[in-house]
Formats: sequence, structure tokens, C-alpha cells
Amino acid sequence: MKYSFITRHKNTWSISLQRRVLGVTCSGYYSYRTRKNNRLDNPMHQEMLDWVKDIAESSGYSYSSLRMKKALNTLSYPVSRNKARKLIREAEVKVR
Repeated sequence: MKYSFITRHKNTWSISLQRRVLGVTCSGYYSYRTRKNNRLDNPMHQEMLDWVKDIAESSGYSYSSLRMKKALNTLSYPVSRNKARKLIREAEVKVR
């Protein structure tokens, strides 16, 4: 939340001032920017998010992270259970 605030307001206030006021480390902020940029530029990531939404909808939102992992692996997306869990959260899919 703090990182996205800093990014949105970097043209209004300096990044260093915002970091000091919000109590954010320099390395933490720039690490966030790197992670965010890598994730958004990766077309495979967006494809996986789309598949997660489709799979969840077709299963009646009953797939856990383990079943989602198996489904994505079947579709040739080599993901771990932890990655499947993160994709489910990022896709904002509610499971039962």
C-alpha cells in the first residue's frame, strides 16, 4: 500500500521524502518496483491469471491451490502449489 502510494505520487513529492515520512526503506521500495514491473511484463503470468479465473469458474470455485496447481501443470504451466496460491489471490478468486 505504501509502495503504490509512493509510485502514484512520485511527481508530486520526491521519492526520498515520501520514503522517510512513510517509514519505507530504499531497498524495499525499489525491490517492489522491480517485482511489479517483472510481473506485469510477463505475458505468461497474465495467461496463467486468465486460466486461474476460467478454471475456478468452471469448477464452481471449489479448487484448492493443490488442484489448481495440477490443472495449471496439465496446461503446461510449471507452477508450484505456492505459486498457484499466489495466482489465486492475485486473480481475486474466492474458493469455498
